[in-house]
Amino acid sequence: MTQMLGLSFDCPASPSIELLNDPSARNGWGLAWYPAGDWAAAMVKDPNSTGRDPVTMALATWKTFRSTVFVGHVRGAAKRRTVQDTHPFVRSHAGRSWVLAHNGELDPERLATDLPLGTPPVFEPLGRTDSEHVFCWLLTRIRALGVRRLDAIGWPRLAELLAQVNALGQLNLILTDGLDLVAYRDVGGFGSLHWIRRIPPHRTGALATRTYTVDFEDAGDANRSMIVVSTTPLSDEPGWALLEPGEMLVARMSCVTARLAAVPAPTRAELLQADTREIRLPATARAASPTEMATPGSAHGRPEATLRPPRSSPRIVTVAHRTTYRYEKPVEHSTHLFRLRPVHDDAQRLLAHELVIAPDAARVAFDDVFGNHATRIDLATEFKELTIAARSTVELHATSMSAGPTDERHTIPLVWMPWQREMMQPYLLPPELPETQLVELSRYAMSFVARQDGDLVESVTDINRTIFKDYAYVKGATRLETTPFEVYRSRQGVCQDFANLFICLARLLNVPARYRVGYIYTGALHANPAMGDASHAWVELYLPWIGWRGFDPTNGCLAGLDHVRVACGRNYRDATPTSGTLYRGGGGEKLEIAVRFEDVGDDGRL
Repeated sequence: MTQMLGLSFDCPASPSIELLNDPSARNGWGLAWYPAGDWAAAMVKDPNSTGRDPVTMALATWKTFRSTVFVGHVRGAAKRRTVQDTHPFVRSHAGRSWVLAHNGELDPERLATDLPLGTPPVFEPLGRTDSEHVFCWLLTRIRALGVRRLDAIGWPRLAELLAQVNALGQLNLILTDGLDLVAYRDVGGFGSLHWIRRIPPHRTGALATRTYTVDFEDAGDANRSMIVVSTTPLSDEPGWALLEPGEMLVARMSCVTARLAAVPAPTRAELLQADTREIRLPATARAASPTEMATPGSAHGRPEATLRPPRSSPRIVTVAHRTTYRYEKPVEHSTHLFRLRPVHDDAQRLLAHELVIAPDAARVAFDDVFGNHATRIDLATEFKELTIAARSTVELHATSMSAGPTDERHTIPLVWMPWQREMMQPYLLPPELPETQLVELSRYAMSFVARQDGDLVESVTDINRTIFKDYAYVKGATRLETTPFEVYRSRQGVCQDFANLFICLARLLNVPARYRVGYIYTGALHANPAMGDASHAWVELYLPWIGWRGFDPTNGCLAGLDHVRVACGRNYRDATPTSGTLYRGGGGEKLEIAVRFEDVGDDGRL
């Protein structure tokens, strides 16, 4: 049985691929990949290998090839072929290598008439397979469209081209230009193509069939997210999906960017106008937004965020925050610092604020170095219970991500003037972690930039949504001291962990990022209603054309009319709502926090 394999990683990976000694199931194989940073594909293949030999053994132990895309083809027991007829095939167009692997048989008599290569042909087969003819025809059409990358074709148009080929016979196909990986299943249901999106921590580091194994034993590969496309499932883990007949799947750096259902093959009359007619997305097609770049839903089973739908500004809300400390032994002397007063600016107007402390003491109010309103008290009175109750009424206004009238596109890397960098330095330094961990996180951060062609807004939006989709919200899974790298490895945490990871990634990309504490309206049906029972944390990035803007990775959304901003800083310690020091007494502390977030009606009442 012929086996096809397609791999799409978020960062360059080096899987160990071992061909098993099963002569009855194999008669030749090939593997193509793109060495990290190159658009030229490397390829190794053997048309007649049926067992272990020096080439296959080298493939299993070779650790130096690293790529985000791999395409493999292991031919079933059929007649022997030459190297030029062995899959996958590689061709050069527009300054990059294109790779194709195919399983199925097409009508040889119709190839020349229905899929002409031109006279003289721009792309001409080296061998005699129908697969290579199809490859040359596709590249001829792509060249005629004047595009230089797969995504520039338009996925509906590419689906139509593949449907046109499929009309000539059987077509299971994997195609890539080194960035996007396209998998297409035969419209008649011939054979099969399965796929899965795997995110760390992986249930198993090895995937296998009776023909070959793929082992992600490299230390860095354990942290890679990946899309795996194969003829048959390579593991018994849940999540494998069979492509429907005629379905086309598109993946870019471990994320699904488009899925299109079966597209009818064009008629001959339509083909005569193929270069000029408008191709529309079929009603049955489904495509992901370019800014989402991920499979619908969450790999961890977290539902989509259920924040209230966008509404017109302004919105008036009241937030009541009550914190209670109880001690088994009386506290005799202590000092405390509170940051509970919401921000007052153009986007958020503070209409009323009240802070009640029991037992009370003389207060000192001031603005700290980050611009947060703070209140300090010194308690020399003995107590066993301390209650801090804040009530605020806030008018929220919508903000925009627009770059202005010109809607200028901003790209990474951002360039800062020396005086700008000096002012932003506290928000540009990543946390103090071992250099090896920062290098790994930097690669992870750059994968979003590569996936989004360097676009600043799309890259940070991608990070925001990916953390929401790929990281599980698990209360109690982390500590205050948990590092961004630990969150990255475990793919779980709570809002402060997701904010810390996002901040680290943004700063590694030279984008100023700060930690924001506040409140969020969750509603009864929210995926994580516990967030509404206490303070919430998210991220603010400084974007050169509009200033600070909030991103909430816990919910995969922008901070908006459901978010009330209170305090900010480099990290949690700079913005913590309540903190203190016990000088004498205390012990056996118990903490209770309750937050109530409500709309205010038009008549001014709740």
